[in-house]
Amino acid sequence: RARVGLALRDVDGPPVLTERESKALLAQYGVAVNREARVDGWPAALESARAIGFPLALKLESPDVLHKTEAGVVRLDIQDEAGLRQAYDEIMANAAMISPPPRIHGLLVQEMVGAGVELIVGARMDPEFGPFIVVGHGGVLVEIIKDPAIAPAPVSPAQARDMLGSLKGAALFDGYRGAEAVDLDALAGLISRISRFIADHQADLSELDINPVICGAGRVVAVDALIIKKQDAGATRDTPKETSA
Repeated sequence: RARVGLALRDVDGPPVLTERESKALLAQYGVAVNREARVDGWPAALESARAIGFPLALKLESPDVLHKTEAGVVRLDIQDEAGLRQAYDEIMANAAMISPPPRIHGLLVQEMVGAGVELIVGARMDPEFGPFIVVGHGGVLVEIIKDPAIAPAPVSPAQARDMLGSLKGAALFDGYRGAEAVDLDALAGLISRISRFIADHQADLSELDINPVICGAGRVVAVDALIIKKQDAGATRDTPKETSA
């Protein structure tokens, strides 16, 4: 907890944490994340891909590009080295077209987590009532099933189970069209730990968004995350704006 707080209160660091930095802080609260490596250049990308194993995802690592998919700097489900080379070249070409030029910290080579129910887990900071945790359906259902469950943070695993049960698409957790049922105990535990993160660091958090959390029978994993630190009222530093290709 102390190490996370120091990272969030680092006034010399950028206000927006990268995906890798955000997941590293969440992992200190026991939140499971997918394996990944930050690399510079093609030889390092290939070496990490061989170590992690296909299929893979490849993403630009930049604090200035908050919506990477829209910017064309994400490639998913890469099956082999030829596909990795193509993905690498396309991402670098698209990154070069972003204006103004973003800071680039390299690339993320990530394991692809198997299919499962996708959720969004985030924080909502109310100036009067304090921090809330928000849980809703992600993936292709995010615009179809708009029924997030909201509760004051922190929540216990039992309270997290109640939140999950209140979602309109809760039946998906039981398995759908042959899919395996989600490990609800693991999922509720993960939500509870995220809510504790939110409650512990509410004074330093402006935004927390984990999208998606992929939920399967044997594994519940956060595969993308964004943390924006709260800025002092007198701060002169600007939050990087959304950029796109």
